[in-house]
Amino acid sequence: MTQGRLFLSETGRIVMAAIFALAVTLIIIFFASKTPWATFETFVTSPLSSKRTIGIWIDDSVKLALAGLAFSLVFQARQFALGVQGQVYIGGLFATLVAFSPIGTTWLALPAGILAAMIGGAFIGFIPGYAKSKLGANEIVSSLMLNYIAYDICNYILRVYLASLESGLTTSAPFPAQSIYPAFIPRTRVDLGIVIALATTVVVWFLLYRTAWGLKLRLTGHNARFAAYSGIRSSFIMVSAMTAAGAIGGLLGAVFVQGTAYGKLSIGFEAGMAFEGILITIVARNRPLAIPFVALGYGYLRQGAALMNYRADVPAEVIGIVQGIVILLVASSFTVPGKAMLARLMGNRTAASRATS
Repeated sequence: MTQGRLFLSETGRIVMAAIFALAVTLIIIFFASKTPWATFETFVTSPLSSKRTIGIWIDDSVKLALAGLAFSLVFQARQFALGVQGQVYIGGLFATLVAFSPIGTTWLALPAGILAAMIGGAFIGFIPGYAKSKLGANEIVSSLMLNYIAYDICNYILRVYLASLESGLTTSAPFPAQSIYPAFIPRTRVDLGIVIALATTVVVWFLLYRTAWGLKLRLTGHNARFAAYSGIRSSFIMVSAMTAAGAIGGLLGAVFVQGTAYGKLSIGFEAGMAFEGILITIVARNRPLAIPFVALGYGYLRQGAALMNYRADVPAEVIGIVQGIVILLVASSFTVPGKAMLARLMGNRTAASRATS
């Protein structure tokens, strides 16, 4: 199958899965709401109802895309490290330390914050990779445990050294203006993060499909034994993939705390969004160029559910149902109902017409 046909096939699968999930959502809303049609309209249209809601949608999509890119790298290598959440907290902490340093009031504040966050995240990504390579530790367990450690380290330093009395010891003082991403659209969350996410997408795609390292990583992921016979150092590829993914996770932490939506470090600032990157990369099937589009669609549903929770009588948990249906359909061999039967009928008619001609 050519790349064009593969792209159309995958796009069609995702679109049909989304339509089917929305149909199920409408049925649920019909039984759960006193005004089902108005509630469904709120769910579908509310993310576009104002400049502010559009900004929130774009900002959420940027963060979901970065989380998806981080997971896609380790999943390409068939390593199931789940440490992006910890990388986000350490990255956010390192960016905060830069913001409150003398550099934080200079033009170096943004690039230094991003670099520090990526270094911190890369280190957190390196640990479970090295532990698996040298000690045989399970990367799922080690990365999950490291998430708790990173979260508690971030909260400890925040509470003891950075917390502001005015905020009730749960957030730091606001960052200097030089350490906050500039907003492209005033009074919205559309800021420098969108450029960072797009640039990261291109870099990840280039690394995976235009470098020898990326080829080795994908070969290791497809067949580690064959890769080893080919002379590829699979342990190095595994550790480097987790480290690179950690750098993206740390970058996401900087996007969180330095973005216009925050501009400070807060306890639990990530709010579980890092784990939602797993859903993004599964739907995109680990393809970096597809991840931003999936993140936009998922972010739209996410924002629609949140606004439906505020403006209608159906709770936002409905989005969990939509998530589950979309993931099940896209991750499985879902096709349009009746498509196989239609293909057989058309094939039989074509064969009959040839026989009579």
